[in-house]
Amino acid sequence: MTDTLRTLVFETASARAQLVSLNDSWTAIAANHHYPSAVLEMLGQLVAASAVLSASLKFEGSLILQIQGDGPVKLVVAECNSRLGLRATVKIAEGTEIDRKATFADLVNQQGKGICVIVLDPRNRLPGQSPYQGVVPLVGSSVSDALEAYMHSSEQLETRLVLNADAQRASGLMLQQMPTTGGKSVEAQFDPDGWPRLVALANTLQADEHLSTAVDDLATRLFWEENPAVLADRHPHFECSCSAEKVQSMLVTLGEAEVRDALTENPTLEVQCDFCGKNYSFDQAACLALFKNDESGDENKPTLH
Repeated sequence: MTDTLRTLVFETASARAQLVSLNDSWTAIAANHHYPSAVLEMLGQLVAASAVLSASLKFEGSLILQIQGDGPVKLVVAECNSRLGLRATVKIAEGTEIDRKATFADLVNQQGKGICVIVLDPRNRLPGQSPYQGVVPLVGSSVSDALEAYMHSSEQLETRLVLNADAQRASGLMLQQMPTTGGKSVEAQFDPDGWPRLVALANTLQADEHLSTAVDDLATRLFWEENPAVLADRHPHFECSCSAEKVQSMLVTLGEAEVRDALTENPTLEVQCDFCGKNYSFDQAACLALFKNDESGDENKPTLH
Protein backbone atom coordinates (compact mmCIF):
# COMPACT_ATOMS: atom_id res chain seq x y z
CA MET A 1 0.00 0.00 0.00
CA THR A 2 1.19 3.52 -0.81
CA ASP A 3 1.91 5.79 2.16
CA THR A 4 -1.15 8.00 2.28
CA LEU A 5 -2.60 10.76 4.42
CA ARG A 6 -6.23 11.68 3.75
CA THR A 7 -8.35 14.45 5.25
CA LEU A 8 -12.12 14.11 5.60
CA VAL A 9 -14.41 16.99 6.52
CA PHE A 10 -17.79 16.38 8.19
CA GLU A 11 -19.55 19.72 7.83
CA THR A 12 -22.75 18.99 9.72
CA ALA A 13 -20.80 17.47 12.62
CA SER A 14 -18.31 20.35 12.55
CA ALA A 15 -15.49 17.81 12.61
CA ARG A 16 -12.64 16.51 10.52
CA ALA A 17 -10.70 13.28 10.30
CA GLN A 18 -7.12 12.55 9.34
CA LEU A 19 -6.30 9.01 8.27
CA VAL A 20 -2.75 7.86 7.61
CA SER A 21 -1.18 4.58 6.55
CA LEU A 22 2.62 4.39 6.65
CA ASN A 23 4.41 1.55 4.93
CA ASP A 24 7.67 2.46 3.16
CA SER A 25 8.32 5.48 5.39
CA TRP A 26 7.76 3.46 8.58
CA THR A 27 9.89 0.50 7.49
CA ALA A 28 12.66 2.95 6.53
CA ILE A 29 12.54 4.43 10.05
CA ALA A 30 12.37 1.02 11.73
CA ALA A 31 15.26 -0.32 9.62
CA ASN A 32 17.61 2.30 11.07
CA HIS A 33 17.23 0.85 14.57
CA HIS A 34 16.89 -2.46 16.38
CA TYR A 35 14.36 -1.74 19.08
CA PRO A 36 12.48 -4.34 21.13
CA SER A 37 9.03 -5.06 19.71
CA ALA A 38 7.16 -3.20 22.47
CA VAL A 39 9.30 -0.10 21.90
CA LEU A 40 8.95 -0.35 18.12
CA GLU A 41 5.16 -0.49 18.42
CA MET A 42 5.11 2.60 20.64
CA LEU A 43 7.41 4.48 18.27
CA GLY A 44 5.29 3.56 15.25
CA GLN A 45 2.21 4.89 16.99
CA LEU A 46 3.98 8.17 17.74
CA VAL A 47 5.15 8.46 14.12
CA ALA A 48 1.59 7.94 12.86
CA ALA A 49 0.40 10.54 15.37
CA SER A 50 2.97 13.07 14.14
CA ALA A 51 1.64 12.68 10.60
CA VAL A 52 -2.05 13.17 11.45
CA LEU A 53 -1.35 16.06 13.85
CA SER A 54 0.83 17.88 11.33
CA ALA A 55 -1.77 17.59 8.57
CA SER A 56 -3.62 20.74 9.59
CA LEU A 57 -0.60 22.94 10.39
CA LYS A 58 -0.53 26.26 8.57
CA PHE A 59 3.21 26.99 8.63
CA GLU A 60 6.44 25.80 7.02
CA GLY A 61 8.38 23.83 9.56
CA SER A 62 8.19 20.76 11.76
CA LEU A 63 5.96 19.27 14.40
CA ILE A 64 7.93 17.27 16.95
CA LEU A 65 6.33 14.87 19.42
CA GLN A 66 8.36 13.82 22.44
CA ILE A 67 7.67 11.46 25.28
CA GLN A 68 10.21 11.90 28.06
CA GLY A 69 9.99 8.80 30.19
CA ASP A 70 10.91 7.76 33.72
CA GLY A 71 11.18 4.06 32.83
CA PRO A 72 13.70 2.14 30.71
CA VAL A 73 12.75 4.26 27.69
CA LYS A 74 14.06 7.74 28.40
CA LEU A 75 13.02 9.54 25.22
CA VAL A 76 10.80 8.87 22.22
CA VAL A 77 10.82 11.41 19.39
CA ALA A 78 8.82 11.56 16.16
CA GLU A 79 9.07 14.49 13.76
CA CYS A 80 6.94 15.38 10.74
CA ASN A 81 7.72 18.43 8.63
CA SER A 82 5.36 20.40 6.43
CA ARG A 83 6.37 18.27 3.42
CA LEU A 84 5.27 15.19 5.39
CA GLY A 85 8.87 14.09 5.78
CA LEU A 86 9.07 11.74 8.77
CA ARG A 87 11.87 10.66 11.09
CA ALA A 88 12.02 9.23 14.61
CA THR A 89 14.27 7.84 17.30
CA VAL A 90 14.26 6.33 20.80
CA LYS A 91 16.75 6.46 23.67
CA ILE A 92 16.77 3.44 25.96
CA ALA A 93 18.71 3.19 29.23
CA GLU A 94 21.88 1.19 28.77
CA GLY A 95 21.81 -2.41 29.88
CA THR A 96 18.03 -2.56 29.93
CA GLU A 97 16.14 -5.65 28.81
CA ILE A 98 12.57 -4.94 27.76
CA ASP A 99 9.88 -7.58 27.78
CA ARG A 100 7.96 -7.86 24.51
CA LYS A 101 4.74 -7.54 26.53
CA ALA A 102 5.83 -4.38 28.33
CA THR A 103 3.02 -1.83 28.62
CA PHE A 104 3.16 1.88 27.86
CA ALA A 105 3.47 2.62 31.59
CA ASP A 106 6.20 -0.01 31.97
CA LEU A 107 8.22 1.69 29.24
CA VAL A 108 7.87 5.40 29.96
CA ASN A 109 5.79 6.12 33.04
CA GLN A 110 6.74 3.71 35.82
CA GLN A 111 6.86 6.40 38.50
CA GLY A 112 4.21 8.67 37.03
CA LYS A 113 6.80 11.31 36.18
CA GLY A 114 6.81 11.01 32.39
CA ILE A 115 5.90 14.04 30.30
CA CYS A 116 4.46 14.65 26.84
CA VAL A 117 5.93 17.48 24.76
CA ILE A 118 4.77 18.95 21.46
CA VAL A 119 7.12 21.35 19.65
CA LEU A 120 6.18 23.52 16.67
CA ASP A 121 9.40 24.63 14.99
CA PRO A 122 9.04 27.13 12.10
CA ARG A 123 11.45 26.56 9.24
CA ASN A 124 12.46 30.21 8.97
CA ARG A 125 12.39 31.65 12.45
CA LEU A 126 12.44 35.38 13.00
CA PRO A 127 15.40 36.82 14.96
CA GLY A 128 14.96 35.87 18.60
CA GLN A 129 12.05 33.57 17.83
CA SER A 130 11.99 30.25 19.66
CA PRO A 131 9.98 27.15 18.76
CA TYR A 132 6.61 26.85 20.49
CA GLN A 133 6.70 24.13 23.14
CA GLY A 134 3.79 22.68 25.09
CA VAL A 135 4.41 20.31 28.00
CA VAL A 136 1.91 18.25 29.99
CA PRO A 137 2.23 15.31 32.41
CA LEU A 138 2.07 11.90 30.76
CA VAL A 139 -1.30 10.29 31.44
CA GLY A 140 -3.19 7.23 30.29
CA SER A 141 -2.15 3.79 29.16
CA SER A 142 -1.17 4.49 25.54
CA VAL A 143 0.28 7.02 23.13
CA SER A 144 -3.31 7.83 22.08
CA ASP A 145 -4.36 8.57 25.66
CA ALA A 146 -1.37 10.84 26.25
CA LEU A 147 -1.92 12.89 23.10
CA GLU A 148 -5.68 13.13 23.56
CA ALA A 149 -5.07 14.53 27.04
CA TYR A 150 -2.58 17.01 25.62
CA MET A 151 -5.02 18.22 22.97
CA HIS A 152 -7.80 18.59 25.51
CA SER A 153 -5.74 20.54 28.06
CA SER A 154 -3.49 22.59 25.77
CA GLU A 155 -5.50 23.07 22.58
CA GLN A 156 -8.99 22.67 24.07
CA LEU A 157 -10.03 20.52 21.12
CA GLU A 158 -12.05 17.35 21.56
CA THR A 159 -9.88 14.72 19.91
CA ARG A 160 -10.10 10.98 19.36
CA LEU A 161 -6.95 9.16 18.27
CA VAL A 162 -6.64 5.55 17.16
CA LEU A 163 -3.01 4.51 16.64
CA ASN A 164 -1.60 1.09 15.76
CA ALA A 165 1.77 -0.18 14.59
CA ASP A 166 3.79 -3.31 14.02
CA ALA A 167 7.16 -3.92 12.35
CA GLN A 168 5.78 -3.36 8.82
CA ARG A 169 3.11 -0.69 9.13
CA ALA A 170 1.98 2.25 11.24
CA SER A 171 -1.57 3.59 10.99
CA GLY A 172 -3.41 6.48 12.54
CA LEU A 173 -6.90 7.95 12.68
CA MET A 174 -7.56 11.31 14.30
CA LEU A 175 -10.98 12.87 14.76
CA GLN A 176 -11.22 16.48 15.90
CA GLN A 177 -14.29 18.51 16.67
CA MET A 178 -14.02 22.01 15.30
CA PRO A 179 -15.65 25.21 16.63
CA THR A 180 -19.28 25.48 15.50
CA THR A 181 -18.99 28.92 13.95
CA GLY A 182 -20.18 30.12 10.60
CA GLY A 183 -23.21 31.42 8.79
CA LYS A 184 -26.83 30.60 9.51
CA SER A 185 -26.94 27.90 6.85
CA VAL A 186 -24.16 25.95 8.55
CA GLU A 187 -25.72 26.40 11.98
CA ALA A 188 -29.10 25.26 10.68
CA GLN A 189 -27.53 22.04 9.33
CA PHE A 190 -25.45 21.29 12.43
CA ASP A 191 -26.05 17.80 13.77
CA PRO A 192 -25.44 17.67 17.55
CA ASP A 193 -25.26 13.88 17.39
CA GLY A 194 -22.64 13.96 14.64
CA TRP A 195 -19.54 14.07 16.86
CA PRO A 196 -20.52 11.24 19.24
CA ARG A 197 -21.53 9.16 16.22
CA LEU A 198 -18.12 9.67 14.59
CA VAL A 199 -16.35 8.74 17.81
CA ALA A 200 -18.47 5.59 18.11
CA LEU A 201 -17.50 4.61 14.56
CA ALA A 202 -13.80 5.19 15.30
CA ASN A 203 -14.10 3.04 18.43
CA THR A 204 -15.14 0.06 16.30
CA LEU A 205 -11.73 0.00 14.59
CA GLN A 206 -9.63 -3.02 15.57
CA ALA A 207 -5.83 -3.13 15.33
CA ASP A 208 -5.66 -5.90 12.70
CA GLU A 209 -8.21 -4.14 10.51
CA HIS A 210 -6.46 -0.81 10.94
CA LEU A 211 -3.05 -2.16 9.90
CA SER A 212 -4.25 -4.25 6.97
CA THR A 213 -6.66 -1.82 5.29
CA ALA A 214 -5.72 0.91 2.82
CA VAL A 215 -6.80 4.45 3.65
CA ASP A 216 -9.33 4.61 0.83
CA ASP A 217 -11.04 1.39 1.89
CA LEU A 218 -10.92 2.30 5.57
CA ALA A 219 -12.48 5.74 5.01
CA THR A 220 -15.32 4.12 3.06
CA ARG A 221 -15.79 1.30 5.56
CA LEU A 222 -16.01 3.60 8.59
CA PHE A 223 -17.70 6.75 7.31
CA TRP A 224 -19.67 6.02 4.13
CA GLU A 225 -22.97 6.95 5.78
CA GLU A 226 -21.59 10.29 6.99
CA ASN A 227 -20.94 11.60 3.45
CA PRO A 228 -17.71 13.49 4.25
CA ALA A 229 -15.93 15.86 1.88
CA VAL A 230 -12.62 14.32 0.83
CA LEU A 231 -9.59 16.55 0.44
CA ALA A 232 -6.65 15.63 -1.79
CA ASP A 233 -4.47 12.78 -0.59
CA ARG A 234 -0.89 13.52 0.46
CA HIS A 235 1.99 11.08 0.67
CA PRO A 236 4.29 10.92 3.70
CA HIS A 237 7.87 9.78 3.26
CA PHE A 238 11.02 9.18 5.26
CA GLU A 239 13.26 12.25 5.38
CA CYS A 240 16.16 13.09 7.69
CA SER A 241 17.40 16.66 7.96
CA CYS A 242 20.87 15.81 9.25
CA SER A 243 23.86 17.18 7.33
CA ALA A 244 27.60 17.69 7.65
CA GLU A 245 26.98 21.42 8.07
CA LYS A 246 24.70 20.86 11.08
CA VAL A 247 27.21 18.53 12.70
CA GLN A 248 29.94 21.13 12.14
CA SER A 249 27.75 23.72 13.83
CA MET A 250 27.26 21.38 16.77
CA LEU A 251 31.03 21.03 17.12
CA VAL A 252 31.44 24.82 17.07
CA THR A 253 28.80 25.08 19.80
CA LEU A 254 30.74 22.60 21.95
CA GLY A 255 33.74 24.93 21.86
CA GLU A 256 37.34 24.54 20.76
CA ALA A 257 38.64 23.37 24.16
CA GLU A 258 36.18 20.48 24.38
CA VAL A 259 36.80 19.45 20.78
CA ARG A 260 40.59 19.50 21.35
CA ASP A 261 40.12 17.31 24.44
CA ALA A 262 38.11 14.83 22.39
CA LEU A 263 40.79 14.77 19.70
CA THR A 264 43.44 13.78 22.24
CA GLU A 265 41.47 10.57 22.83
CA ASN A 266 40.72 9.90 19.17
CA PRO A 267 42.34 11.55 16.13
CA THR A 268 39.03 11.41 14.28
CA LEU A 269 35.67 12.49 15.68
CA GLU A 270 32.78 10.27 14.66
CA VAL A 271 29.23 11.58 14.96
CA GLN A 272 26.25 9.37 14.14
CA CYS A 273 22.76 10.72 13.47
CA ASP A 274 20.30 9.31 16.02
CA PHE A 275 17.51 9.37 13.45
CA CYS A 276 18.93 7.84 10.26
CA GLY A 277 22.21 6.32 11.49
CA LYS A 278 24.36 8.24 9.01
CA ASN A 279 27.95 8.62 10.19
CA TYR A 280 29.98 11.83 9.91
CA SER A 281 33.77 11.80 10.36
CA PHE A 282 36.01 14.80 11.06
CA ASP A 283 39.77 14.56 11.38
CA GLN A 284 41.84 16.98 13.44
CA ALA A 285 42.50 19.39 10.57
CA ALA A 286 38.80 19.58 9.67
CA CYS A 287 37.79 20.17 13.30
CA LEU A 288 40.30 22.92 13.99
CA ALA A 289 39.49 24.64 10.71
CA LEU A 290 35.97 25.20 12.05
CA PHE A 291 37.32 27.38 14.84
CA LYS A 292 39.61 29.33 12.53
CA ASN A 293 36.54 30.23 10.49
CA ASP A 294 34.66 31.04 13.69
CA GLU A 295 37.40 33.40 14.91
CA SER A 296 37.67 35.15 11.57
CA GLY A 297 33.92 35.83 11.46
CA ASP A 298 33.53 33.95 8.21
CA GLU A 299 30.01 34.65 6.98
CA ASN A 300 29.88 31.24 5.33
CA LYS A 301 30.51 29.24 8.50
CA PRO A 302 27.90 26.57 9.25
CA THR A 303 24.90 27.50 11.36
CA LEU A 304 22.58 25.23 13.32
CA HIS A 305 18.93 25.37 12.32
